[in-house]
Amino acid sequence: MPVDAANLTFDKGRPPMLRSFEQLCHTATENLLIAADDGHASLANSGAYAKPWHWHDCVMFILPSRGAIELKHEDRREGTWLSHDRFAVVPSNRAHKTRAGIGANSHVALYATGAMLHRLDNEIGSLSEFHRRTRAAVLVRRTSTIRALQELSLRSDDGTYGHAGVKRSLSTALLVQCIAEVIAGDMMPNVSKREHGMALVADLKEYLTLHADEDIPLDALGERFGVSRRHITRLFRDGTGFSVGEFQQHVRLQTARELLSGTDLPIGEIAFRVGFDSGAALAHAMRRSDGRSPSDIRKSASPPLQHPRATRARTANSAAMG
Repeated sequence: MPVDAANLTFDKGRPPMLRSFEQLCHTATENLLIAADDGHASLANSGAYAKPWHWHDCVMFILPSRGAIELKHEDRREGTWLSHDRFAVVPSNRAHKTRAGIGANSHVALYATGAMLHRLDNEIGSLSEFHRRTRAAVLVRRTSTIRALQELSLRSDDGTYGHAGVKRSLSTALLVQCIAEVIAGDMMPNVSKREHGMALVADLKEYLTLHADEDIPLDALGERFGVSRRHITRLFRDGTGFSVGEFQQHVRLQTARELLSGTDLPIGEIAFRVGFDSGAALAHAMRRSDGRSPSDIRKSASPPLQHPRATRARTANSAAMG
């Protein structure tokens, strides 16, 4: 049985306040309310978001779009962090507290009443597994389907025919998909602030590796990942020992070495592919890194050099002959 949140005490000995479903629907400003009916509602929040300890008479789903959100609840008062890869479900009558992380932030909050869940149970299928898994607050993997529905629900098409109806339908679809993901059982672990920071560093490394041939300003990285450039700079150096620029240069040079050793592409083309303006610029960077020129690396390559296009052509011819 859930603990009655109204009988608990939190900050400075005060009990958490009730934010009922009715209050959520009637006090939300027009720019925050995505859609609402008599059983569910969806709201968009952004900026310096923070809510003190409170509870709802309905189930809440909180889905980050950009940045991170710290969630504390009565089962984990030290807090856990949500970001783009996960969402949280907080059952009704469970006290919780939320605040945005550093930098740009936006998220969607979905609310579903008991009556709405009962209706879905009757019309779509049993929710017994959903109720079993959400006896306490849980974190669930945010799939590509949920991301797509969330983005569509946030689109601004005011004035178009059927706009309000489309928003309600998208909001309902997002709710149903979130419930389906909970039932599927792909649960995520709680993460501390430090663990969240390391996960962000891993995402940054992956993104920088994929875009190593591009010059990416720190402000653009901050905009994409929802944190300030100052925070990215400190977090990345703490996690890798490199600055963002140093890491990107390392990836470029490593890719260039692989292309020099494994293909017969011209040095100038390799330089362009990995993000240098010219072969001379690549040679200068390589000499500064390990004292070897592109020609030195190419000469030391032991396997026969292959041009990527020639290799693909031979493979295709062999397949055709076979």
